[in-house]
Amino acid sequence: MQPQLLPHMNKKTFLFVFFIFLACDVSSEKILIHNVNVIDPLDGISKNTNVEISNNKISSVGKKTSFFYSKKIDGSGKYLIPGLWDSHVHLYFDQELAKDMPMLFLKFGITSIRDTGGDFNFLDSIKKLSEKYSKSYPRLKISGPLIDGKFNVYNGERLPNLSVKTENVKETENVVNKLIASGADFLKAYEMLSPEQFEIIMKIAKKKKINVTGHIPLSMDIETASNLGLNSLEHIKNLELWATKDKNELLKVRRGMMKNTRNLSGLNLRGMIHNTQKNYAINNLDKDETIKIYEALAKNNTWQIPTISIYKVPIYKIFKDDYWIENLKYLPEKTREIWEERINFSNKNINPKQKDFSDWVQRTTKEMHDYGIEFMAGTDTPLGFLIPGFSLHIELELLVESGMSELDAIKTATINPSRYFNMENYLGLIKEGYIADLILLNTNPLENIKNTLDISLVVKDGKVYEDPLKID
Repeated sequence: MQPQLLPHMNKKTFLFVFFIFLACDVSSEKILIHNVNVIDPLDGISKNTNVEISNNKISSVGKKTSFFYSKKIDGSGKYLIPGLWDSHVHLYFDQELAKDMPMLFLKFGITSIRDTGGDFNFLDSIKKLSEKYSKSYPRLKISGPLIDGKFNVYNGERLPNLSVKTENVKETENVVNKLIASGADFLKAYEMLSPEQFEIIMKIAKKKKINVTGHIPLSMDIETASNLGLNSLEHIKNLELWATKDKNELLKVRRGMMKNTRNLSGLNLRGMIHNTQKNYAINNLDKDETIKIYEALAKNNTWQIPTISIYKVPIYKIFKDDYWIENLKYLPEKTREIWEERINFSNKNINPKQKDFSDWVQRTTKEMHDYGIEFMAGTDTPLGFLIPGFSLHIELELLVESGMSELDAIKTATINPSRYFNMENYLGLIKEGYIADLILLNTNPLENIKNTLDISLVVKDGKVYEDPLKID
């Protein structure tokens, strides 16, 4: 059907008004990234493609649907990937730095973060800001405090108070119900819980349909924890204690130590147990026991967040390398000065036992990946001089160094976290209808994963940040 001219309007005037109407209708809403190489975490690369953004959504991939755009971005020779997640962050660990961390994450294309432990009210206040200012804050998922046992580890002694102490099953149950009612996105179980306390967490979580992550409690075995429904394991923590022939004897010793007759703090008690058993375990691994663990994790879909960077960067003293020092400039001045002083004071000596453990983490990451176990990329920033935002790219490098393909590493920081939170139908891919969280790279990350740091621009919730490393 042809549009009808008004009686007083000639054809030339009509066309002028018609195109002005189109411009007013769409120019304020549409952005075009044209002739770009799109890297979809599932479908791989599509070359010389057009991607349209309307408001905060990807409205089209592969074709142009409009005559007018508020912004056109030439993607020729460049590569578009989804915005990245850092799936292991502690905002509460440095409350002063936390004020600048959202900006630091966006500088480096991290558009979503998963905070794995800290004061609930503090984290919830930042989450509310991220929801209100979705174009200038990374998306935030929070667990609230680590749910720990009678001798809680992060009790404020020497390290920030990231945990909550629960002395018995009833206290654990009350804490879990309160966190869920308050709006926690997932829960985190910690190392000093009893088996009964861990079990009640899993029972409530299953009923309320909320994910549980954590460390394997030192008082129980990894297969039981996985069988109870543990959704994910942070740092591959305490897996090694169950990968030996004498695992039951080690458990007996640990349970004796956890009676804590010396009245140690939770921090010191855990440290003593780890120092006694951790390196012994990795030097006495049994292949059959290890495979049994992998089978349980794969069967139960217990995901892994290995945080290789929190081991390798401090242990190998990578934070003293020139390229690491160079990136300290992105930190706020006060934090940078503190970190520089501590880095300068530290020595370059590499502890052989710690090195052995870091190497074991990388070998285990490869073995689990080869076994089909799912992964998410996380760092533990700001611990270990891990620069918020920058360190996630280092984690991707270490995942590839451990044996993942570049595309699989990208999955761990894009679609996989979205799947973990049941958001895979609208976040984490470059497809029509998905939220426009995107990174435009100058060079191909499938050829070299280090190219994820070669950032041209970042799009957060439809807002374009050109030259994002200069964001103030």
